[in-house]
Amino acid sequence: MTYRVADAIVDSMVAHGADRGFGVPGESFLALLDALYAREDFDLVTCRHEGSAALAAIADAKLTGRAGIVMASRGPGAFNAAIGVHVAAEEAIPLILLIGQVDAPSLGRGAVQEIDSAKAFSGLLKWSGCIDRAVQAPEIMARAFAAASSGTPGPVIVELPEDVLTEPAEAQPARVHGVALAQARIEDAARVYELLAKASRPILIVGGECRSDEFRKDLQALVDQWDIPIALTNKNQDQFSNSDPHWLGQLSFFTSPAHTSLFSEADLLISIGSRMGDLSSLGFSFPRQGTNPQTLVHVYPDPAAIGRHFQTQLPIVSTAHSFVRAALQHGRTAAASGSWLQRAQAAAKLTHGWEPRNLAPEDVMGHTIAALAQVAKHDAIVTTDSGNFASWVHRIFKMTPANRLLGSACGAMGSGVPAGVAAGLRYPGREILAFAGDGGFLMNGNELATAVGRGLNLRVIVSNNGSYGTIRAHQQRHFPNRVSGTDLTNPDFCMLAQAFGAHGFRVAHSGEAQRIVEKAMSVDGPVLIEVRNDPDVSIGSSLKQN
Repeated sequence: MTYRVADAIVDSMVAHGADRGFGVPGESFLALLDALYAREDFDLVTCRHEGSAALAAIADAKLTGRAGIVMASRGPGAFNAAIGVHVAAEEAIPLILLIGQVDAPSLGRGAVQEIDSAKAFSGLLKWSGCIDRAVQAPEIMARAFAAASSGTPGPVIVELPEDVLTEPAEAQPARVHGVALAQARIEDAARVYELLAKASRPILIVGGECRSDEFRKDLQALVDQWDIPIALTNKNQDQFSNSDPHWLGQLSFFTSPAHTSLFSEADLLISIGSRMGDLSSLGFSFPRQGTNPQTLVHVYPDPAAIGRHFQTQLPIVSTAHSFVRAALQHGRTAAASGSWLQRAQAAAKLTHGWEPRNLAPEDVMGHTIAALAQVAKHDAIVTTDSGNFASWVHRIFKMTPANRLLGSACGAMGSGVPAGVAAGLRYPGREILAFAGDGGFLMNGNELATAVGRGLNLRVIVSNNGSYGTIRAHQQRHFPNRVSGTDLTNPDFCMLAQAFGAHGFRVAHSGEAQRIVEKAMSVDGPVLIEVRNDPDVSIGSSLKQN
């Protein structure tokens, strides 16, 4: 068979380390699908919606550290995948969206389903390209991978005119562009130590820029050396042991007042691997600016992200891991005051120290998660959709660096099940727990069919409170007792799971949570556990009661 542009694209992806892609087939990139036929070095995962394909690719990128791959057709397919483009931009995740396009002679003529992807997604993309000539394929693919992973990672789009995909291409080694990683200097670490020596109330904030096992080990060593409270940004609490005495908690929508007061009183904030955006600064409430500013050390590989929102006393352009290694090499110890560490430990215990015996009987989801935390394997991978229910996961499930936590830090709904599918494919021997609300599950829960088709041991836990719970909580706060648009009419989730070919279980009362969880976790194949919750029971009210 003649070597085609489509074959060159696949070879380029493989050369850049990609071994899996997610998508929904489209007639505009049939040649690319054909190029994947019988390839043993690239796994194409056929999904049921482009949005869930994109969210699965993002989860896969978080697990591998490489760019996630999504394939979609033009027009409707591309816009269905738009949620993934948004999440990748918000969370700085490398993502490459390959879009099948009209044939090259029809570009710009308004052909059926044609869109100008560069314009349509312009506010979110790091880069976009179009392979409208065969000779461009190696260069454009190499640029796409480099753009997605360099500086602040993010989404890129490559358009693939359908006629160009079938054109002959020159068979040659795929072009690979290396990515330059910013490195910390030993002098940078020395300056941080000088600030630590003067501080009595320091806090270390760690984002999700680096997720490797090696980074987690080095981070633990640095925190032990510095003897400093550590907070993780939203959906990153697996980076550090939640049982460690230095563990402060995660910065999220549900950060407690005890944590908020600590951040306002800190005299030194050291942020590594985070852009210090909205959630990472609790609504831009810290570092404090003005007449009594807090000292900020900001470590990030992209200089454009440093000082964007806050005055930075010590900017360091470096990857998180490079900085941590440099700090460890410095070899000096700086300690926070004992009273400061005790206050941090008290705040962490208040928020994350829940025990099953302290949960109210009506907290059915809380009891279910407590049961899951007891029986889950030590290296379980946990995925969470967005919603109030997820706070039970974050507060009860004690993460360690052996775990992996996958979720949408920006609050996009529908990621729980697709992320679970991606995790199950990437680590087939690991236990996968995917948490979703009833609203989020019915957005992308159809990927349960993908889990069944692939034979994944995926455990999906659906919190069913018959409402869009988070929105309902905000609605009740602003417009008390005026429920409008937030009630849901749901199917029988157990029967729905069985219709997909999965096992279905239901927890209706907290007293049966342990028994049903143990039974559900003992069966092979995909499992769905429906947890019936009162829509008026929220994580906030439970925290106040306890």
